[in-house]
Amino acid sequence: MPAEDDGKMSTESFCAAIQNPDRMVRQRALKTFEETFIKGTESDAECSRLFDETYLHILRCYSDRFESVRTLAVSVIDVLLSKLPTNDYYLDCMVPVLAKRIGQPETIEDSEELRLVLLEQVETLVVKYSDPDGSHGDPLLKVFDSVVDILVKTLRDPYPAAQKKSCEIVMALAVATPSLHYRAEVLVAPAKTILAHRHSANRIAAIETLGVLSLHILSNGDCVSEIIMAISPLLMDDVPFVRRACGRVGCLMMEKLRDRYSFFHRILPLVLNCLCDETVEVREDIESGWKKAGELYYHENETELSKVALIEKLPVGYPVERYVRPTIACRAIVQRSLRVVNLVLHEMEEWKENIRLHATKLLKQIVLHAERDFSTLFIEVNPVLAKACMDAERSIVLEALSVCELMGILLEYETWSQHVLNTFRKYPTIGQLRCMRTLFASCVQNEAKYNDVRKFAALLLDPDVCHNHQDAAYQRELLEFCSILASIGQMRDKLTAGIEEISVTESDDGEHQTLERTLYTVALKVVAFCQEVDERASVRDFGMEVLRQLDSNVERLHQHHLASVLGSIGHLDSENSDASTSILLLCGIVSVCGFQETYFTILQETLHKALKHAAPEGKVKIFSAISMAMLTWETHNRQPKEEQIAMLTTFTDTLIAPHLVWSAGRSAESIRAMATACFASMAQGVHSDVYMSVLPNYLNVLAGLIDDNCISTRAYTLKALVRLEALDFESLKLIAFPIMSRLDDPSGEVRELAAVCLGRLKLIMASSEAISSDQQSILERWQDILRQILSVMFLHLENPEIKLRSAIFDSLKRLYVDNRAMITHLADEVPSGCSYKKDLETITSQPSNM
Repeated sequence: MPAEDDGKMSTESFCAAIQNPDRMVRQRALKTFEETFIKGTESDAECSRLFDETYLHILRCYSDRFESVRTLAVSVIDVLLSKLPTNDYYLDCMVPVLAKRIGQPETIEDSEELRLVLLEQVETLVVKYSDPDGSHGDPLLKVFDSVVDILVKTLRDPYPAAQKKSCEIVMALAVATPSLHYRAEVLVAPAKTILAHRHSANRIAAIETLGVLSLHILSNGDCVSEIIMAISPLLMDDVPFVRRACGRVGCLMMEKLRDRYSFFHRILPLVLNCLCDETVEVREDIESGWKKAGELYYHENETELSKVALIEKLPVGYPVERYVRPTIACRAIVQRSLRVVNLVLHEMEEWKENIRLHATKLLKQIVLHAERDFSTLFIEVNPVLAKACMDAERSIVLEALSVCELMGILLEYETWSQHVLNTFRKYPTIGQLRCMRTLFASCVQNEAKYNDVRKFAALLLDPDVCHNHQDAAYQRELLEFCSILASIGQMRDKLTAGIEEISVTESDDGEHQTLERTLYTVALKVVAFCQEVDERASVRDFGMEVLRQLDSNVERLHQHHLASVLGSIGHLDSENSDASTSILLLCGIVSVCGFQETYFTILQETLHKALKHAAPEGKVKIFSAISMAMLTWETHNRQPKEEQIAMLTTFTDTLIAPHLVWSAGRSAESIRAMATACFASMAQGVHSDVYMSVLPNYLNVLAGLIDDNCISTRAYTLKALVRLEALDFESLKLIAFPIMSRLDDPSGEVRELAAVCLGRLKLIMASSEAISSDQQSILERWQDILRQILSVMFLHLENPEIKLRSAIFDSLKRLYVDNRAMITHLADEVPSGCSYKKDLETITSQPSNM
């Protein structure tokens, strides 16, 4: 008894001390009480007695105005709780005080750290009085409302650690009591606010908390749906562990959610998106949980699924090297939940790129799991998928093409073939083209593809398709499809035989159109449109590869099919400008194919028709293409000289010569310049014997163009004369003085060209040694003219332009070969002080055998 009295006196003194106005006294009393009395107490009875005698005074310190005192009071209670027996009485004493401090609508406890300590005390109580199955009367039920009130407040606490601890308490409470369902919905809204927290640990805790709460919401399906919708955006979180938490919650719901079958279509995005996550750890973790959910579903539906498992086979062409086929149960879950596709399609058209990307990835997983069951949704999915195929974000396009590839492999050919054909006819967009091309290329039902190849090829002939020259990506897709269709021709036979035997269409004149001709037409048009666009050189090169795929000898393709292509170019009888599709196509074809005997006549007729009706800028464009093609004349034409002369003369008389005649106006001047450029190209591209047989017929008009007002015309005219060979006297007289006069031209290029041309002036002489009197007279007359020209050339050797002096010097050397005496005599007459005297001596000192 005396000992008890001493203890009682000590307890009384402690109670008196913690009520002392002096803070230091209260602090000292609390520290002494914790270190001396509580730690020295061992039995439950003594601890209970100590609590009964002191708890009112200690709990009153929870509201002390000094934080240090409040902190010590909480610490004392923590130590007491660790020693007290599990008795509901203590729970009733503690929770109301805690609720008063941290569970009120307004913030009572100002200290963030102390709020966290109080929450830890709540967690200790929850764990201490845990009764998961209610076998001990569910002691937490008595204080359940107060605990929930605390959590409703602290889940919104601005202190991140307090928020995270609150989430942990919610999850602990779900395990500790079977009564969480009474107020689980109340905790959903505050928990959702943490999902946007900047700390990833808090977001993960909130996701896990909401997942647990969803399992305890028994009747409000809308609330469960809200939880899923709130979590879903975090599938795009930058932190992999946050995305993994979303997937884990999805797997948890798949296994334990009440009425989970009706929520499968909402839960699936949480799981399937993680299956295609960029982080390996996330994929592997969720794949394990997904398989467990599948095993549970298989166990619950074993009768039905076991029968399916007996007869199913791996689909033909399944990409086993890239994808692991999901289990039959996982596929069955997706196949019964295809309502999710409506949500996916909606998100694929969102304005945010990351949402579109994840929705497209999700669609790929749905197709991978649904396999042939997805056929019923193809018509609904196709327009949205085609839109994704032309998204501005390349990653989205690649994912969309992956979806198309999977559908081509897994779906029946008849499911999509007719629909995509009809849709593309109405909407020939690049998205539909990519979608159709990928479906066709990945389809493993080769026989069906072979039978329909003509339909797809004919579809590409539509002018709305193959005349789309403004989009390089569209042109490349066309060529990709042409390449695929050509490859289909190799499936049954060699390309040249297999392609030729497939009929495509019947033209209006009854011509039998072949697949080779169709693909040639499409590929050639794409190449033609890219011909003068440097930015599309890669597309042009790819188009030539496609043509070589049809036939290694592209020239032979031109010979067989170009006439048909030229005949199909429409609207040439309209006043087309240089931007007109018809003019662009025709000019491109001329530049690519050049001139060959097999199609020369129809090409000439087509060009004549276009020139007759085209606007001035259109004519300039056509002559530019002709001049480019003339550079390759000798490469494409190997026939006898007489035949080439006949072809070239007819062509020049019909198309070029009429536009060399002078007429007023800037437009006429531009046309005249480009027509002259055709002669300049002939001088370079046509064999000299053929060219010199044609040129004399047009020297009269060219002589006038040497003095044209347009610098370009003068330059092109002189370029047409730089390969002159020996001419008769009348022809020489016609052009000699006009050329000489250009040595004083304002344009440096023209002056240099004139100097070069002067060196080409040469009189045709009889081959016999005896010269008739007439020939002698002509020679003398020519030498008189040449003497004047040489005098002028000597004077221009004083010109400061190095290039001009060099050109004159080369021309003098060339003229010296046939006019040694004259040039030597004139050089001797030049005073010794002239700057060009040494140059002349160098020329005249050449050996006679040169």
